[in-house]
Amino acid sequence: MTHGVTYRLTQGVTKRIIPAVASTNATIAAACVTECLKIATASYHHLDNYLMFNNVEGVYTFAFTSERKDNCLACSRASQQLTFAGSDPLQAFLDTIGTETGFNLRKPTLTAMVGGENKTLYMSNLPQMEEALRPNLALSFHELNMQDGQEIVVTDPGVKMPVHFILTLT
Repeated sequence: MTHGVTYRLTQGVTKRIIPAVASTNATIAAACVTECLKIATASYHHLDNYLMFNNVEGVYTFAFTSERKDNCLACSRASQQLTFAGSDPLQAFLDTIGTETGFNLRKPTLTAMVGGENKTLYMSNLPQMEEALRPNLALSFHELNMQDGQEIVVTDPGVKMPVHFILTLT
């Protein structure tokens, strides 16, 4: 009994894959030509931004418009507004972004421009840095030289993009 890749096995796989690739390419080309004709002749509403093609049992296509959520982490870079008292400690900010913002930030790193320099306020994913920066959590925003309108950039291993927060200090 022979195991592994054989000539017969290779032929069996190849004769199923090559036609599948060719038919998929032909279907995509047909969809592109159809969209070009719609745009050139203004005869019908063109595809907005998404086409689903399913070729499992027969051919099925479905087009729909994907909508954007204003505070989506993947597609929006809008800053989130958060309000704190100037005397509140940095820990209050950390608690708020962990529970109330909906971002599920579990091991955040907080950075901000303070006095013209990029300053790391807190880093939780590296034990040595967390230990060195932990005292900042007890300091107030004023003690950290944070100003009203200050931007704090938060990165987290569970979030692909940095999240920007604008502080409103009362």
